[in-house]
Amino acid sequence: MAQSMLLDAAPDAGGMGGVLAVVLLVMGLIVLLAVGLVLFLWYRKRSLRGLEVIRPDILPTEPAQTSKPNQP
Repeated sequence: MAQSMLLDAAPDAGGMGGVLAVVLLVMGLIVLLAVGLVLFLWYRKRSLRGLEVIRPDILPTEPAQTSKPNQP
C-alpha cells in the first residue's frame, strides 16, 4: 500500500492516451504516404528522363492520302 502512494497515477490513465496514440498514428501514416508519393514521382520522372520524344520536324509533312470532298 505504501508503494502505491508513491506513484501518482490516475485511475483511468488509458482514456486520453489511447486517443492521442491513434491521432499520432494516423498523422504518421499520412506523412509516410506523402513521402512515398514524392519519392515515387521523383523516381518516375528520373527514369523517364532518358526516353526520346518524337519531335514535330521528324513527322512526315504530308499526311497519307486523305479525301478532300470540297476540293476537285
